[in-house]
Amino acid sequence: MNESDRLNALYDALDFLLSLREPGDAHLWPRLAEKLAAALGAEQAAYFSYDAVSRRLLLSYRLGEGQPGAAAPAAAAGSGLIGWVAKFHEPLLLPDAGRDPRFLDSVDRPPQAPAGAPLPLLVLPLFIGLEFVGVFQFSAPAGGAFDREDLRLAKAVAEQASHAIRRLQLENMVNRVTTYNASILENLSGGFLAVDLLGRIMICNPAARRILGIRGEVTDVPVEKALTEIPDLAGVLRTALSSQKTVKRAELPWQAGGDARLLGYSTLLIKDTQGAFAGAGITFQDITALKR
Repeated sequence: MNESDRLNALYDALDFLLSLREPGDAHLWPRLAEKLAAALGAEQAAYFSYDAVSRRLLLSYRLGEGQPGAAAPAAAAGSGLIGWVAKFHEPLLLPDAGRDPRFLDSVDRPPQAPAGAPLPLLVLPLFIGLEFVGVFQFSAPAGGAFDREDLRLAKAVAEQASHAIRRLQLENMVNRVTTYNASILENLSGGFLAVDLLGRIMICNPAARRILGIRGEVTDVPVEKALTEIPDLAGVLRTALSSQKTVKRAELPWQAGGDARLLGYSTLLIKDTQGAFAGAGITFQDITALKR
């Protein structure tokens, strides 16, 4: 394969990875095995998934065979070439795998590969992030062979697959957490406001809108502009930002439609995933009736 073909094959695999929407797609690794087999000019390709509980590799896909049946071969980590790659997490590039002392005929020899003939194999460990998930095995056609550039291509595609799947996993996790937190905020009986380091509103829950009479969109609006009817509350948030200190169970008088009102509030500091200061928040209730 020339460099142009390798580059086109890499682009094809990357386009496929960019099209992914779900990290748990059962067809992901088989589809990638097909694309790599075409890119490498491989005669056969197989995907062995790793079962962390039994520490065994199960043949989950072989090119042209669909889903392997119950009699599909399996190997323990450390057993055969497939098991060696699983154990040591290192790829293998062998001009004649049958001559390697680690070769296990019942697992490592692809179907239709004649005994006694040279068996060029490329065996590659697969990861999602740092988690080992399986092995790809590719065999070259009779009289063919894989070279170091083929191995570089296979490793590059597998690494990009690892990053793409991990990104989707993290996005899904963030979306679940965000949805969960949003549900909590939506159903709070008290008001909640949060501002970023520049004093722009990040969160304003329905109770805050109801209590303060806020109308219209205020997300990403400077807090003073959003709280024109109660500027002292904006001042409380600005103080929390500048001092990075919180207050508990404080009270704030204000006017709503000409009526004297009283808010009970507490402030909090917001940190990002790395623990760095990222903003300030305030929880509050209209406690006017409680003070009468």
